[in-house]
Amino acid sequence: MFSFKDPFKRSKSQGSLGKLTTHSSLTESLPLDQTRSSPIAKRRGFSGKWLPPPLRKLSQGKLNSSESPAKQTLKKTQSENRIKVEEPLGEGMGNKASVGDEEEIEVDLPPPMRPIPDILPPTGALEEGTTAQLATEIEEIVQKRMMESEEACADSSKGEGEKLDEGCGVSVSERKRAYVLEELLETERDYVRDLGEVVEGYLGLMRDPATEIPMPEDLRGGRDKIIFGNLEAIYEWHRDVFLKGLEKSVGDAEEVGLLFKRHERKLHMYVVYCQNKPMSEFIVSEHIDSYFEDLRQRLGHKLTLCDLLIKPVQRIMKYQLLLKDIQKYTERIGREGEVRSIAHAVSVMHIVPKEANDMMNVGRLQGFDGKITAQGKLLLFGPLVCSEGSVPLNSKPKELQVFFFEQNIIFSEAVGKKTQFSNPVYIYKAHIQVNKMSLVEKGDEEDPLKFLLRSTDPRKPSLSFLCSAPSQDGKDEWIRNLQLILQTQKDFLKAIQSPIKYQKNRLTHPN
Repeated sequence: MFSFKDPFKRSKSQGSLGKLTTHSSLTESLPLDQTRSSPIAKRRGFSGKWLPPPLRKLSQGKLNSSESPAKQTLKKTQSENRIKVEEPLGEGMGNKASVGDEEEIEVDLPPPMRPIPDILPPTGALEEGTTAQLATEIEEIVQKRMMESEEACADSSKGEGEKLDEGCGVSVSERKRAYVLEELLETERDYVRDLGEVVEGYLGLMRDPATEIPMPEDLRGGRDKIIFGNLEAIYEWHRDVFLKGLEKSVGDAEEVGLLFKRHERKLHMYVVYCQNKPMSEFIVSEHIDSYFEDLRQRLGHKLTLCDLLIKPVQRIMKYQLLLKDIQKYTERIGREGEVRSIAHAVSVMHIVPKEANDMMNVGRLQGFDGKITAQGKLLLFGPLVCSEGSVPLNSKPKELQVFFFEQNIIFSEAVGKKTQFSNPVYIYKAHIQVNKMSLVEKGDEEDPLKFLLRSTDPRKPSLSFLCSAPSQDGKDEWIRNLQLILQTQKDFLKAIQSPIKYQKNRLTHPN
């Protein structure tokens, strides 16, 4: 249910979520005399080390594509109603399951209209009902502790100034902030305990060869790993690193902000987790009342596996709300240095849920033959009204869901509607390679919201889409991102063709 650097800082981690065949692994499988003469052993790719960082990433992406001939010889033939699910692998993710050689796992495609409860809304913002519920919960906790504090301080003299709270020596805002900081730490301990119930409980039983509850055959062969994704890595990091960091910085708002800032990249583990969420929920739903219910009763848990697997998604939502409250009270106190630190943490926990939601949408994309994790960072996702064809001005417009990656723009059609209990899936229609694409900003003189995307690939001369954004701001965002990536592609081409001249130009005109 729930795109695809960190699964998408992404070029590094996202670009290699699956197991890639490397030159070294192919060479190791050859006899010694063949290895020395093998073109694979001799071939060296362009490293791109001299290039500036943005172009170096593109160069590395090109390198991966050069390996495709070798990879194609090992590619399995699959039936049309099965898909490959690749083990998530991200830089710094620490996912033990991703270490070592893993075979690609084949999983039946879920039916297009399969109800999948939504966790984050399509816009990437927090869902209104869930947000309100969490905010109310936090406010109730703060008010309860304030009342308890007032009772404890009832016999103290009243202060003056910023409404000193019943003579307890600190302002109301300081006390409220302290309670939110305590809530952050206490709920973190609860969260780590909940994750432990999954890893040490469910995973422990499922990995135990002597367990009395046998695993169903259709969960064997690696399919069981899809259920948990990288949750084990998330658990171990929170238990060993993040929780200890919060305990050391307890009561210090500035240190809490710096803690989130230091671990910004690591928190993108949640993007990988949410990318896997749609397939995970589909598999769990097939056995929730049988196999996983037996495991729950054996473990003595009150919560079901579904309730536990949604905890990471709920946690990243709660981080944002707690941090916003800390920021609010810190601003009232007037400590500018602490405000800046917390503001950065709030920004981090705004980006992570949005990217997580984007990855869940990518997880609902079906029918794309390419490797979705090799498309680079997801730059934009959203609906555009598009006309397709060699003469798009004369074709019938239709609303399409458009995924704009660094390497490709993928056009898809939503099947089914988003309701409280179900989400649409996105059926692939077409794609245009970014390095073989042209942009016409004014696609229609009579409609300022339209722009034209045309493929320059000689094999697809008629592929083009006339797109209409829902608003002027929406169009400006699409145009800005399209222009930026096209300019990057042009700079990369110049760097490949004339590297010395390109470097001199960069030194002379750094901007």
